[in-house]
Amino acid sequence: MKNKKILALLFAFLMVLFCGCSGEEEEEQEINPQEFSYDMLDLSFVADEIYKKLEISPLTLESVSKITDKTVLEEQFYLDLKNVVSYDVRSALGNYGAADVAIIRVKEGKAGEVIASLENRKDDRINEFRNYDVYDSYEIALEAEIYEAGELVVMLMLSEDDKAAAKETVDYYLP
Repeated sequence: MKNKKILALLFAFLMVLFCGCSGEEEEEQEINPQEFSYDMLDLSFVADEIYKKLEISPLTLESVSKITDKTVLEEQFYLDLKNVVSYDVRSALGNYGAADVAIIRVKEGKAGEVIASLENRKDDRINEFRNYDVYDSYEIALEAEIYEAGELVVMLMLSEDDKAAAKETVDYYLP
């Protein structure tokens, strides 16, 4: 029994020595996103946070995919990737509704061109949903917002409530 106590104390001592554990719970420090720069901003994390807060059909949510194929970005989102620093673009399959989010960090002076590209994508989605309106996707596409936020261009093709929550999330993480 005495050997077990000695081994436990030795193990605890080694843990403190090697991992910096003090045996006391360290106070968690809240991270202030305002202290970060755009270079540190993880657009995928921001998009993940947006999708966690959405109140949409599970089928729609499951149909959302991250668009990484450069050809798709150029041909379906009309993006000239020479104008882009980084991006996270997600789109739902049209037959399950609309839940598209694009967060694009643009090169200086290129926001207007990226906004125009996303306006073309918005028009395509409006036409797609004109005769096939699942989960109010036609109205959602019509009311989609495309705006500039610092070095970002953001497209939110979401319901009004979801757009409001998404904007709060984007604003929260802006450097």
